[in-house]
Amino acid sequence: MKKIVIKVLLSVLIFILSNIGAEALINKEQYEVESTENVQKIMETLCSDEYRGRVVATDENIKAAEYIKDYFTEIELDIFDGKSFYNETGLRYRGKENFAINNVVGVIKGTEGENAVFLTAHFDHIVGDNGQKLMGAIDNASGISVILETARKLNVEAKKKVFKDDIVIVAYNAEETGLNGSNEFMKKYNKKYNKCYNINIDCVGAKNCMELAMGNNDVKSEKLYSAMRELFNEEGVAYNDNIYATKNGVLRGTSDHQIFRMYGYPSLVLGDDNIIDIVHTNNDNLDNIDYSDLEKLSEVLFKFISENFYDMNEIKTGN
Repeated sequence: MKKIVIKVLLSVLIFILSNIGAEALINKEQYEVESTENVQKIMETLCSDEYRGRVVATDENIKAAEYIKDYFTEIELDIFDGKSFYNETGLRYRGKENFAINNVVGVIKGTEGENAVFLTAHFDHIVGDNGQKLMGAIDNASGISVILETARKLNVEAKKKVFKDDIVIVAYNAEETGLNGSNEFMKKYNKKYNKCYNINIDCVGAKNCMELAMGNNDVKSEKLYSAMRELFNEEGVAYNDNIYATKNGVLRGTSDHQIFRMYGYPSLVLGDDNIIDIVHTNNDNLDNIDYSDLEKLSEVLFKFISENFYDMNEIKTGN
């Protein structure tokens, strides 16, 4: 009897372990994409020793801004304002006045240009507790890789058929210092368009296919969230109803989407759930990145924007 019981228990245990392994494999390879080459190249560049840290008012931060500017040039975006992709924030740090703190902004111009989609992510990062330069792969080289690759796809499409609305691509600086880059940007441009909405990417592509936190606590943004959830359901993108940057129901952080909400515009943040204990640590590195997640998100965002999944007419007012 004992032998029979042991055999049964072993059989059950083997079945459970095999299913756990299968589930992990499914999660790891959840998204089938054509190629991750572009997002992987961006990630590896921004997380290399030359760019590591990307702290505001450092050489690495300046180089990251230059890399993004050159990428905009390569994919043939238009300059948003002024004569350069660099968009001055006017911010300076005491003792480091020679370091320009620029956002990097490009645009795909629409036929009408009265309304706009803002696709945003921040590229700056922080140093660790002991002053070491952190890689900042999840936070937020991941977001930059997604908006750059999505911008490339959208601009290729725009050469075939021009979009009606402007699509503004913004790589924010100085998010980690208190949303300073996005705040200065919106001070200047909050009335540039009649109507607009924002999709902000911050901390995506963590391995083990963490679900995107798609809970919303902003009334004006609910229809935008609903439209994105509908497409996620269609495309099989994993998400839950938790609010971004919460742990055990407690809000532990935020991102640049909040600045759009301050001016009354709908905004949505896409970020993985349960990453509070990973970001701003040495574990936030390329070993913990799933490139297929990044590429899948880029593909879905391309579809959302190019096929107008969110009707701009839903926006009652911007201010």
